[in-house]
Amino acid sequence: MEVQTISDESAPRIVAIETSSRIGSVAVACGQRLLGQRQFSKAMRHAVELMPAIRDLTREQGWKPGDIQHVYVSVGPGSFTGIRIAVTIARALQQALGCKLISVPTVDVLAANAPAHVMHLAVLLDAKRGQVYAARYQRHADFGVLHRTQGPLLTDPCAFLSQAPHPLYILGEGIDYHRDAIAGSEGETMEVDRSLWQPQAAMVHKLGWALAQSGTFTEGDQLLPIYLRKAEAEEVWEKKHQATAL
Repeated sequence: MEVQTISDESAPRIVAIETSSRIGSVAVACGQRLLGQRQFSKAMRHAVELMPAIRDLTREQGWKPGDIQHVYVSVGPGSFTGIRIAVTIARALQQALGCKLISVPTVDVLAANAPAHVMHLAVLLDAKRGQVYAARYQRHADFGVLHRTQGPLLTDPCAFLSQAPHPLYILGEGIDYHRDAIAGSEGETMEVDRSLWQPQAAMVHKLGWALAQSGTFTEGDQLLPIYLRKAEAEEVWEKKHQATAL
């Protein structure tokens, strides 16, 4: 994405981070105006590319580290490692620079990609073991915006979709992993264009800025990942030690 250089001394300088999906991204903004976004070069490069992306994008704007005033973070559910890295870096920036933090659920970032004609929406992310991280949305008739009516939660995709209002649009990377369950669900489901399945830091900024306008900031020790389940390695460790105890 081409970077714009915009001078607005009165607006906060913002870094937005999205690392909950396989391919992460970082955006910088001045108030509501997006200045630039950088997507990572490959999947699962969060640990390697996040800090260099923040450094490069801020330098392109002529910012010093201390110029960062807000940090908005996509907090999941999604990649355990990616979310943990983003939250750790955001909290470190807050401690070092005193910047304000905002937590943005990843399902909301994805739902905001839905076209205007979508009235009922489900966001699906793969949670492995036949399950999904899911959330359901309905478009407000008066204001035309989608609002979350359920989730995010860890659930069976077939049951979750069958219980939703229909016709139902679906989006998210979980679709490709659970096509049999989706096909077996009750009611009409339609996929949103695949180009809209990827969460982007630019949308994290847009949603984060709206929260900032209402004063909905997150204290550093309250900026936490939305995991919904324990990491697979942690579950294996617990099962192993439970068996040993028996």
